[in-house]
Amino acid sequence: MRMQKHADAAPKRQWWRRPPRLKPTLWTVAGVIVFCIIVMGVSAFVAKSAVDSMMADARQLTDNLGDREQVSRTVDGMRDSARNAHIATSHPIWRGSEVIPFIGDDLRAVRLLAGAADELISDVAAPLLELDLSSIGPTDGALNVDAVAELGKRVEEVAPTAERLQIRLVAEGIETEGLLAPLRGPVDQVLGAIDTMADVLRRVAILSPQLPTMLGADEPRNYLVLVQNTAEMRTLGGNPGTLLMMTLDNGAMSITNSAGQADVNSGRPESIVPLAPSTEALYTDRVGRYIQDTTMTPDFAQTAHIARAFWSDAIGDPGHSVLAIDPVFLSNILRATGPVQLPTGETLNADNVVEELLSNVYARFPGDTAESARQQDEFFVSAASAIVEGVTHAQNPLTSLVPQLTKGFENGRILYAPTDRTEAKAVAGTLFNGPLYSTSNRDATTMGVFVNDNTEGKLDYYTDMSVTASTDVCEADEDAIFTAKATYNYTLEPGAVAGLPAYVSTGRYFPKGIKSTNLVFYGPVGSSYVSAKVDGEEFVPQAGTNDLGRAAVLINFESEPSSTHTIEVTFSAPTEDEEYGPLAVAHTPMLEKVPVEINAPGCG
Repeated sequence: MRMQKHADAAPKRQWWRRPPRLKPTLWTVAGVIVFCIIVMGVSAFVAKSAVDSMMADARQLTDNLGDREQVSRTVDGMRDSARNAHIATSHPIWRGSEVIPFIGDDLRAVRLLAGAADELISDVAAPLLELDLSSIGPTDGALNVDAVAELGKRVEEVAPTAERLQIRLVAEGIETEGLLAPLRGPVDQVLGAIDTMADVLRRVAILSPQLPTMLGADEPRNYLVLVQNTAEMRTLGGNPGTLLMMTLDNGAMSITNSAGQADVNSGRPESIVPLAPSTEALYTDRVGRYIQDTTMTPDFAQTAHIARAFWSDAIGDPGHSVLAIDPVFLSNILRATGPVQLPTGETLNADNVVEELLSNVYARFPGDTAESARQQDEFFVSAASAIVEGVTHAQNPLTSLVPQLTKGFENGRILYAPTDRTEAKAVAGTLFNGPLYSTSNRDATTMGVFVNDNTEGKLDYYTDMSVTASTDVCEADEDAIFTAKATYNYTLEPGAVAGLPAYVSTGRYFPKGIKSTNLVFYGPVGSSYVSAKVDGEEFVPQAGTNDLGRAAVLINFESEPSSTHTIEVTFSAPTEDEEYGPLAVAHTPMLEKVPVEINAPGCG
């Protein structure tokens, strides 16, 4: 009992309250989180600053391509900026943050693209830009063939690096649709730019051994040039009534021969060469009977084949390749080289050349006679020769010409069909082949809307068009629907009809001022025709077939001056086991820009 009493009487032991052992851990975690946030904030700031600096340098680079020292300094700056962005986004904390929900994919995309930019600038762009690009010339009217050959060799060296980088980014699987909205557009642009650069370098690398030959290093190289008149529209741009032979002789470029429609015996009783059955079904045999109609087909290789046959039959050697250009392209060239003066005293510049070639020339030589046509042709040839002369003697032409050539290519205003297999391989599957060059819908689901004048005149100088394309392909359970709606405006004022020169509106087949137009609609690859409407009313197309693997129909309509028509055509295509890229519209390059609106619900 005592023991019990003693035990009961023993004082209670005091226990001090100690903080749970968890709290130091929480403080540690909090500290680490704050540290990581600070590191990520600093890294993001450094990366953004580096990217901004790199983009500023890139813009400056475009303006200073002819200054070798300035280019070297700019490239060094871009290399440093790219390396800083790469370092700022490749450390363990950045990588670890990529597991965070909602922003992890964005951080990963930024890291991958920063690394790609570092490699692209250091291993691809810098080696190319180390060359003295100004040495390419032209100097004394000729390009430096040796300098072009050296550039080609350098491209051969760096092209595999760009291609490996492109493949690696594809393998990484950057899904832009899941990124935050502010990042989605820039990431898409960067990925697209890398794809484009890799593709261009690969193609130039293929061409590299051929470049001196293309410049006439061994013997003069002849190019047949079709100058399309966009005041009389055709699918590829316009009536190619003026043909030029452009010769490159050891880098020196000149116009050595020319011809008009009368010179090549246009207006034959039958096609000069056999036509593709689908071409004849859709456009009739006019494509092979009249040189003016050879550009009705969107297949430029076929156009080139027919044009070479016309030239060969009437004049002789048709040259090694065929080019097609138009006055808007010539305007772009003049924007780069500056104005040129014709032997007759007129001055052509970027702002007036389109009006001079497509409108004023018919007022200057207004008669509907063979002599008037000859004078018009001579004016076209004189203008083209002067512009070529201007190109060969321009100051710093590479800096100013490359952006304009690129613009012409992207707008479908320069087409190219070579006879050499190496060159053909290099340009295959590009816009050089024509607007419907793609043979699948995987990369882009392209529809076509093409304008062909049916009036016999030059009234397309007064027209413009817009296109709306729509599809339910991302929501359809069965066959998808694809619709293209063209709004076609004929802007000529009724009061101006009486004063039109005879060659602009002949009045031979339609009353003076009335315009007849064939619009040709193409569906996606593998499509079928469904229906058509003109101004809201059901309409039966005048012609239809399957051309270039696509359903295609032709719709003819007439326009009064100052009028508008809407033409809508619907196609269908299977969705099962088919892959469709973004919806796009290929169209005739008209004088005015053709606005295109895309509606693809559910496609992101």
